[in-house]
Amino acid sequence: MSQKDFNNKQAIFNLVSKFEKMCQKGSVAFPSERPYFMLIDYFQEEYLVDRSLEVADYAIAQYQYSAELRIRKAQLLIDCQREELAMAELDHAEILSPNDLAIPIMRAEALASLELFEDALAILEELKLLVGAEALSRVFLAESLVFEAMEEYQRMFYSLKAALLENPKNKEALERMWICVELSKKFRESIALHEQILDVDPYSYLAWYNLGAAQSYYGNYEEAIEAYEYAFLINENFELAYKDCAEICFEIKNYHKALSCYQEVLEHFEPDYYLFQRIGQCYQNLKSYAIAKTFFEKAAQLDPFNDEVFFHLGECYMKEENWAKAIRYFKHAIRIEDKREEYFAAMGEAYFQSGDYEKALPLFKEATEIAPEQSEYWVKYARFLVDLGKIDDALDVIDEGEEYTGDTNLMYYRVGCLFLLGKRKEAFILLGNALDEDFYHHNSLFDIIPGLKEDSEVQAIIATFQPLH
Repeated sequence: MSQKDFNNKQAIFNLVSKFEKMCQKGSVAFPSERPYFMLIDYFQEEYLVDRSLEVADYAIAQYQYSAELRIRKAQLLIDCQREELAMAELDHAEILSPNDLAIPIMRAEALASLELFEDALAILEELKLLVGAEALSRVFLAESLVFEAMEEYQRMFYSLKAALLENPKNKEALERMWICVELSKKFRESIALHEQILDVDPYSYLAWYNLGAAQSYYGNYEEAIEAYEYAFLINENFELAYKDCAEICFEIKNYHKALSCYQEVLEHFEPDYYLFQRIGQCYQNLKSYAIAKTFFEKAAQLDPFNDEVFFHLGECYMKEENWAKAIRYFKHAIRIEDKREEYFAAMGEAYFQSGDYEKALPLFKEATEIAPEQSEYWVKYARFLVDLGKIDDALDVIDEGEEYTGDTNLMYYRVGCLFLLGKRKEAFILLGNALDEDFYHHNSLFDIIPGLKEDSEVQAIIATFQPLH
């Protein structure tokens, strides 16, 4: 936290303390309206709406002719669905300041909250004829909120677009645009719009962010990363841009770049368990298991019921061949969440590696029962049985797995089992069928019997089915 942020927090805490003491004495008064607005903001951010309203009442009692205070109270009342009371406050505000654009706009918002949408839109249509460009942007923004309440997301998009074309610097419109784009699916139009805005205002960090989000939707990851980078370079306090950039880098397996973004978040903002978890996963994927564990442990301290963190810790210990600790962490993950097939399969593998085959077997079986449609767990189960020399049992597992998945990988594992049983003729017939159905997964056969790579007959039949292109 910067010294400035610390000072600001200290100032508001002092103000709240002063306000509480005034309340206890039964007399609240400040030399200007500003402390009241600060207190309203503070209590609202703390989700203490009734406390905010209490502050507003004290403020209005002292500054009876402040339209701004009444407008602010009206907004609080709308936010807590007391629209009729909000309308009364707006009536008072309108007497005090008849030309304040915020009043009819807020009146439209209150009507929309009451689902009187046509009345709300009528007010805004009338305003469009009376105001200039910058004010018109505010009217279109208000209109977009009405369409959002109506769940008319296409119309919401076009109202926000109109607001931004009137005023490309309309921050609230830019902030609301991305959720609107997600709801309306106007991703392509969003790209064009934000590129147009950036031609006018190349330092609009929100426009860069929205552009990055839309590019990400189309899988244009490099363009998205570049846009997010511009967003947080322009505004180094824009946490969401760092995080979304990091997430894309993580998804495309650019772990070094993802780490760089996550480290920026760690440096500038208050960390949470997910940040530590993601940093740990980056180091884990980069095979820096010792460092990864330290971040997973930090994540676990912040969220001791996060099963994924304990699972990742178990994976790190597996890589270090510390089977006992791996089992301990897998058990912890399963105690928190017992419906994750990968947890059971991983613990089964840890028991297998430690030589405790009796405990491993039911864990592999449990993984297939939790996710019978996923062939990888049938493969793990069959592979375990093959490694124990239980080829017939492995074939039974493959039979059951094929019923649920129909995956070609299991067919290749069946071929491998037939070779192990010495049934070469039958194995070659089935291998031909597997190659014909799915040639590109034939390396699965070598997972079960690596020596078949050197088998000339096997290589000959693979060559026969090699696609020409």
